[in-house]
Amino acid sequence: MLPLPGEPHPRLPLRDTARRDGPRSALTAFHRQAGPHTLVCGPAGHVLAPRELVADATRVGPAGRVSARVPARERRLAHALPARLGLAALQCPVPDPAATDRPADDAVLWLRLGLTQHLMGAVLARLGERTWGDTPLLRLPAAKSALAGVAIALLETESGLRGAPDDTTLLLLHQQVTTMDDALLKLLGAHGLTVSGPGATAHVSRLLADLYSPSFLLREAA
Repeated sequence: MLPLPGEPHPRLPLRDTARRDGPRSALTAFHRQAGPHTLVCGPAGHVLAPRELVADATRVGPAGRVSARVPARERRLAHALPARLGLAALQCPVPDPAATDRPADDAVLWLRLGLTQHLMGAVLARLGERTWGDTPLLRLPAAKSALAGVAIALLETESGLRGAPDDTTLLLLHQQVTTMDDALLKLLGAHGLTVSGPGATAHVSRLLADLYSPSFLLREAA
């Protein structure tokens, strides 16, 4: 029997930081949990972090296997990151990508779960402010149905994370988080696509899935 969401779990502080404060603070917490001056990379050496952490870091690696950083061997990635978030993306050399530990990806999923909750809060606030005639958009049947579906999916995803998922399940959970974000963005309409809008949260979350999920390892093994 899976523990019910809400029971203690070591990743809850990371999820809660993402839900409360958004991408930048969550990424800061994600990297700092690995130790001072340390960047956590994905299975192929990719890193997404606040710029000041990148500038300050002297060590990098997957969870539990960090080593001295060699900036001369790193490659900056030209991702279209919202400038206001102050994030940087890069790729660092990894001696043996196939040996990358899974816990970093678990942490990324907990972080993404919190970002989806953060996005949902922004959607609720936006729909509560706008109306269709005299009816708040939040009370329209289509919006209520979509939000209920996301709420259920959030519970399902957290339960899946608490069940020690294998790599295949982790990929499915990443896809489920992305699907939830897409559903929430549809409720925002064009506002979700603006540089200053909440769509930036979904963009960072999707980028985290691209850089930190085990799909890189599965593609190399295929």
